[in-house]
Amino acid sequence: MRAQRIVYALNPNSGQGLRGDDAIFAEGVELATGETFTQLHQATEHSLANGADVLIVQGGDGMASMGAELAAKHGIPLGVVPTGTGNDFARSVGIPRGKPGELRTRLISSLKDGTAKFRTVDLLRLEVDGVKRVAVNSVNIGFDALVNERANEKRHLRGTARYLVALVQSVRDFRSDAFSYAIDGGQPQSLDAEVVTVTNGRTVGGGIPLVPDARPDDGKLDVIVVSGLNRLGLSLLFPSALVGLHRFLPPVKLLTGTTARIDVPAGVPIYADGECIRSSDAKAGSTVEITIDPGALRLVRA
Repeated sequence: MRAQRIVYALNPNSGQGLRGDDAIFAEGVELATGETFTQLHQATEHSLANGADVLIVQGGDGMASMGAELAAKHGIPLGVVPTGTGNDFARSVGIPRGKPGELRTRLISSLKDGTAKFRTVDLLRLEVDGVKRVAVNSVNIGFDALVNERANEKRHLRGTARYLVALVQSVRDFRSDAFSYAIDGGQPQSLDAEVVTVTNGRTVGGGIPLVPDARPDDGKLDVIVVSGLNRLGLSLLFPSALVGLHRFLPPVKLLTGTTARIDVPAGVPIYADGECIRSSDAKAGSTVEITIDPGALRLVRA
């Protein structure tokens, strides 16, 4: 495949911008951006409506999620230049990190000369209180979503360090809440839990292998349920996951399926790919329905 028209979407909040050799934008590549994420989404949608062979996004997991939604909608491949804080989706699908300018040049050059490599991966399709969207890596509910919320406030830190600092601060404020969940339409399970999270990839928080056996192309979603941990246990959950020990803890349950329905109580945050779906200020409960869409996204890399 030799791409004739490429749309390149840049996160307006990306600290790395377009530094590097950008002469490659001179021919056959249209830049889509905006001052806000909403404006960027609209600009990218407008560019794709005019016809494109490939969409490339530069940013973190939230950008990859937006790109996946639009690429799947328009039936074109997606390329990712990871410059975010976590980059868990890029890590799960084997996209390397590096200098954005170099990654961008290699990817666009490979698309133009026909040497690019392609693979298909699954998407998470979710509906929260009637609102539909997609996720590429994870839907985080409960304690890890609260950590995500706090981590987003610490923009001076990057990667796992940012997540672990937020974790320490979140432990003192967190409590168990009454959840109900059902996998593949089975009998709903009701329990007081700290975490009920659904993943497509294996890592969260910038490289923490929370669900180490998850694969983004196996046609299954993975669910981790954590119930019965005190504050000390919560503070150790993610550090223990770094070395794979958390799966042996009795409060940790790992499940797989193709659909998940989760009833989330008021005051519990919901995040998808690092972006807020519902904050910890929510005054009412929500129902989250998630379905795996096998092979829905075609990825491209140099």
